[in-house]
Amino acid sequence: MGAAASRVVVVVVAVVVALAGACTLDPLVADDPGASIHILPPGAEVPRVDEDPELVYQISVHDGLDDRALDEAMGVVARKAGVAGGQPVMYWSFGPAPRTGAPVYVLVDGDGNRVDHPYLFDTMPGDPGYSPIRRIQHVRITAAYGGERLTTMRALEDAVELGLIEEPEPAGTWFNAPVVPPGTTLDVGLGKPPVPPSEVYAGGHRVDTFIFGAERGVQPLRFGAVLTGQASVLREGMVVTFLAAPVFQYATPAAPPAMSPNYTPLCTRLEVVLAPGVDADTIAGDSDLFTRSSSGAITAITANVASFEVTERIENWPMQFVEGEL
Repeated sequence: MGAAASRVVVVVVAVVVALAGACTLDPLVADDPGASIHILPPGAEVPRVDEDPELVYQISVHDGLDDRALDEAMGVVARKAGVAGGQPVMYWSFGPAPRTGAPVYVLVDGDGNRVDHPYLFDTMPGDPGYSPIRRIQHVRITAAYGGERLTTMRALEDAVELGLIEEPEPAGTWFNAPVVPPGTTLDVGLGKPPVPPSEVYAGGHRVDTFIFGAERGVQPLRFGAVLTGQASVLREGMVVTFLAAPVFQYATPAAPPAMSPNYTPLCTRLEVVLAPGVDADTIAGDSDLFTRSSSGAITAITANVASFEVTERIENWPMQFVEGEL
């Protein structure tokens, strides 16, 4: 190679070295995130679950409702009759449910008041971990929050990372809110039209749910768990079938709970055979069947009971607190 060529190589190498010296170790993208494709802007139109036939089918299969009865009633969840605390009660049957709850995320301001944002559910019927029992998680907004829509769990996570909201905090309370297929309504009596469901966010969609009990339906956890009661179905003498009307362990609460839960829609099914000659119509409450400890455990049976069996089935049977209302 000639001298001129050598000088060219030296110049090129010198330029490369100079450029390398000018480079820094700073990343090409800032460490602090600035946006999220999962967070929707204020006022964004969130799609209804109706627009996804597969999700509608999934909900319909796993919602716990009696599909035949629902079809015959034109989508109306009918009330059923039972007894509790010496009084007749009405309730709705939403089928089997797990003892554990799933989270519901509630956006609140600095004073703990709910802001204008639908509840966010982490799951729908058919999803792993779904439960109609919703453990309340308060999500405090920050000054950076401007009404954005958080419709998925990923959006919630991104909003925390972006500083729009703080980390969710368990409230220690829960309510009953089963997700239902589109078009489902609820019979509330008094000749009123069936009540439509409320909308919440789940999986990036607006989905339908019934939230039961108002203030009395928001219950505290008991030793960190959701309270489960019992409901007895009765069989008279030699009759082979159990009667439809259950006898609930817990009566309708007269007021919202204080420190301890005073109601639960979750009922372990008890199958009770009445003593000979005992008419089911004479059973007005759980105390006509059992003696219980202060914790609610059965300690003895009354003379009305010949035998009973505790099943493994837990039902979601929310009672109606006020005629004409959820």
